Amino acid sequence: MLYWAAMLKIIRGVALLLFFALSAAAQSPGQDWTSVKALGAGTSVRVSAGSRTVSGQLQGVADDSIEIDSGKGRETLKRQEVKRVAVKKQGHRGRNTLIGLGAGAGLGAIAGAAYSSPCTGWCILQPTRAQGAGIGAVVLGVVGALVGALIPTGGWHEIYKQ
Repeated sequence: MLYWAAMLKIIRGVALLLFFALSAAAQSPGQDWTSVKALGAGTSVRVSAGSRTVSGQLQGVADDSIEIDSGKGRETLKRQEVKRVAVKKQGHRGRNTLIGLGAGAGLGAIAGAAYSSPCTGWCILQPTRAQGAGIGAVVLGVVGALVGALIPTGGWHEIYKQ
């Protein structure tokens, strides 16, 4: 019974870490046009101007305008019209899933081995140290992989907001 209580504590700790990771991912966008001017040509951008949103490849940024190559052709938007600019970031969901799997399996094996006790009688439900390590590695490995897969990566990141 002590084994399962320890596993629940570890799962709660992982959930708390997920909460902090999601909170850290919520960053406020900058309000400085220089962050837009620093973008290189060819960057995938999404610009909200007035009541419409234009997505495409950035062609250039000047002090008073931004030029985007969208599916309809090149569009030039005046800086006064631009409400938001977001850039597309590369996702790392597969990498994060593998890191979560490895970390969870390692912690689960350690916790499972630490909280298993030697059998003193008829022990069907009480795992041995090796079985506890295996069960812990599988359970927390799955939890870690899920946490890694759920951490938001990539997507659109707002860099300018008027």
